[in-house]
Amino acid sequence: MTYPDPDFNRAIGELVAPLRINVTDRHDDFRDATVMTRIPFSPRFRFFSSDQKRLLRDWTGWLPTAELIAEMHLARAIDLHDRKEPLLAVGEYDRALEAAPQGPAVAEILYRRGMAAFLGNSFDTELLKKDWQAVVENHAGSRWALHASVIADIQ
Repeated sequence: MTYPDPDFNRAIGELVAPLRINVTDRHDDFRDATVMTRIPFSPRFRFFSSDQKRLLRDWTGWLPTAELIAEMHLARAIDLHDRKEPLLAVGEYDRALEAAPQGPAVAEILYRRGMAAFLGNSFDTELLKKDWQAVVENHAGSRWALHASVIADIQ
């Protein structure tokens, strides 16, 4: 893949195991790769769980480098959360926010980070409230704000 940005190239080497498919070459494992990823046009980004059984993130088209790096961290965080490692997930959510603090995924990151912090810290509702309240206040109208709005009912 060509993505002319040194930050992207560093992140892709550190955060994901990329799979590049040249549709003109036929390799023995081509069929398995194409079953996982139908590519209508390029670039297409798909992040799968570490067990390769679940699609975590999927979109087609270019993103600014910071937002793409945040998406990598977000996918890793979701995978860690699903693997019952919520505190490690919180760290990845933090890195996603550091990468793109004003990006389009901020509401989702805060929502998910609040849940992971809650679960990883013996159900500490203050951690949940902090992030979910930020979603409600700063991302009104988003689907994540709708989900997080139940925070008003938590004592």
